[in-house]
Amino acid sequence: MHTPARQPPRRRALSEPSKKRRKILEESSSFENVPLEVQLQPLPEEENLENKTIQRDVCPLDLLALTVETQELKSENQQLREQLAKVVLENENLRREQHNLVGEKLLLSATELNDSHVKNNFKYYTGFVYEQFRHIYSFLVSGDDELPFTYTKASSCWRTIKVEDQLLLTMIKLRLNFDHKHLSNLFLISQQDSSLIFTNWINFMFFKFGSVPIWPHRDVIMEKMPSKFKAEFKKCMVVLDGTEIKIQRPSSLTSQSQCYSDYKSATTLKGLIGVDPRGSIIFISTLFSGSTSDKEISTKSGLLDHLKTLLDCNMLETGDGVMMDKGFNIKDEIEGLGLEFIMPPYASSEGQMSAADLLQKKLPQHRVHVERAISRIKKFRILSDRLNLTLFSSSEPDLVCLLFSHKLYALLNTRLTSEFHGKASSL
Repeated sequence: MHTPARQPPRRRALSEPSKKRRKILEESSSFENVPLEVQLQPLPEEENLENKTIQRDVCPLDLLALTVETQELKSENQQLREQLAKVVLENENLRREQHNLVGEKLLLSATELNDSHVKNNFKYYTGFVYEQFRHIYSFLVSGDDELPFTYTKASSCWRTIKVEDQLLLTMIKLRLNFDHKHLSNLFLISQQDSSLIFTNWINFMFFKFGSVPIWPHRDVIMEKMPSKFKAEFKKCMVVLDGTEIKIQRPSSLTSQSQCYSDYKSATTLKGLIGVDPRGSIIFISTLFSGSTSDKEISTKSGLLDHLKTLLDCNMLETGDGVMMDKGFNIKDEIEGLGLEFIMPPYASSEGQMSAADLLQKKLPQHRVHVERAISRIKKFRILSDRLNLTLFSSSEPDLVCLLFSHKLYALLNTRLTSEFHGKASSL
């Protein structure tokens, strides 16, 4: 079946444009008749913006002036901050001076602590009674109560707190190991001043006490020797033993290895302490790392040289005894000086012990004196607690506060006790 072809579309008749279209055409035709210069003329607002842009581009000096002014304001602000800090510091110093003039009492002072109604309150804070504290103060400070040293850093704390109270602060830190924050609250000073006082005083006392000999003459030791000790070990002049102090773990792996003690399973420092038969400390060595053996400490501590010096000065005689534990195996060195080496006997495979071994069995009951002395020393909590590495002196291999505590207790036992030496003014 034949499909008819599609018819072409019909041509539409021209229609009149709409009113909106006619308006647009009229406006466009009228704009074409305007000259080109008039068409490109900017609007008034656009002209103002262009003028402002040109003015900003043309005036860089204003920007430079603003920069300089900003820097001057910053510098002036910094100066005002510094002046404010100085004024605050001066205000604090004036407040302290005013408190002293008005008579405001510190929360803790040597005078108030001594006058406290609490029994043994002074001994609790310092480890010594007030009379012993005054002996120490008189030895360290001259009669005019002036500071015996110069502070390493500029500080006004030595003007606002008495010299006696500065020593009291140091003693409290050694005995109770209070934080410097707590000490600053007790003495109405800053935390930095508390740390500065302790550091300077402990270094001064290290050298001051270290210059005092504490080994008495053998005649004094013999005179004050207990009867039971004299009956069994008549010529024994010193009982030696070692002690270990735990410290914080160093950051260096090498230092950790050197200071690690297998006996304590911790990082420690080791030292050698000697007492006379009555229990008074007469020898203190420097400190060594925890991995050092007892025999090595005995040879490196200067003990042998010290004994030789005492023999040359006739403070010891040939044949006098030195009592030590089994770990300090320096028998040949001691006997080489002409002294007797007294040590507990080793276990024997034979069934029966000799008479000499039976006598040596009594050593532990006499060595208890040195163990008690070590326990007295460790009542200073700065030693019984784990020591802070910041307490180490940069110029000394040992800890100044440890040696100070040892020396201090030794001095008070051997120098300030009249029943031992017969006089208390030998310092």
